[in-house]
Amino acid sequence: MRSNIVESELSYGYRKLIGNIQFLQYEFRDIPCFEIGSIGTSTLKKKIPYMQIGKGNRSIFVNAAHHANEWLTSLVSMMFLEKILNLFREKRTYKTYAIYELLQNTKLFFVPMVNPDGVDLVVKEPYIFQQKEYLNLIFKNYGKIKNWKANIRGVDLNLNYPAKWEKAKNAKRKKGISYPHYRDYVGPNPLSEVETQNMVSLSNILQFDLSISLHSQGEEIYWDDFQGKIPKSKEIGEKFAAVSGYTLTKPEIDSSYAGYKDWFVERFQKPGYTIEIGKGNPGEPLPISQAGEILEKIEEIFLVALEEIGK
Repeated sequence: MRSNIVESELSYGYRKLIGNIQFLQYEFRDIPCFEIGSIGTSTLKKKIPYMQIGKGNRSIFVNAAHHANEWLTSLVSMMFLEKILNLFREKRTYKTYAIYELLQNTKLFFVPMVNPDGVDLVVKEPYIFQQKEYLNLIFKNYGKIKNWKANIRGVDLNLNYPAKWEKAKNAKRKKGISYPHYRDYVGPNPLSEVETQNMVSLSNILQFDLSISLHSQGEEIYWDDFQGKIPKSKEIGEKFAAVSGYTLTKPEIDSSYAGYKDWFVERFQKPGYTIEIGKGNPGEPLPISQAGEILEKIEEIFLVALEEIGK
């Protein structure tokens, strides 16, 4: 089974992502239910790609790299997608999961890089430093580029959703962040950013049955008490923890506002999870050498989700 289209040795920016998508599109052109498109564009007018595989009316949404310094989540999600495409085409069972059969009833929908401009800043793509409108912000925070979480406008996209956004704003202001910054600025208002607008529009149209947001780091799965009203939500989270070895836990109170997962659960009353992959130096990108090991730990989470939502 071929498994080396998606790979990288140093970092994983937008250019590599698009190259991988083009190769996957060609390699798996024989799969009718494999779809590639765009959910919209970023601040710097990059198309934000999506990929979907599967059939049926039920769907699971996997999104990655809301935070720029967490670009390894993009690579891991793309590695998993390639693996699933191979298993689907060959109608192979993986562990106890009949992949082809699972994807007859349920779709897997991926947005592997929500924040392409921010990712390209962290990996220091040269064109970023030609964006005159944002140079002042970049150079004010130049020493923190490898820790950069925000988009190119200095807004933390995972604090920009309309789910207790005012509480997120007040919490960050108490910490002195009330202006564009490399991290933790919630924006001038909810959905001020085109990237979060795209995510909300997509979600409102497709109304996924379960969402998984990949972040880093800590090997934790965030689930909130208010999800207790959602059937099977905690049970599914416990199954995710069991197959991954990650800890199912509550986020810190200041981290439970204005994120995509928070908005998804509040808006649709369906299960949503934030999965913090890997362990490394706090605030810094995880070493790319961890990608394979991380995928081995979390890949069964997506398969459990397929089983549970496909029932």
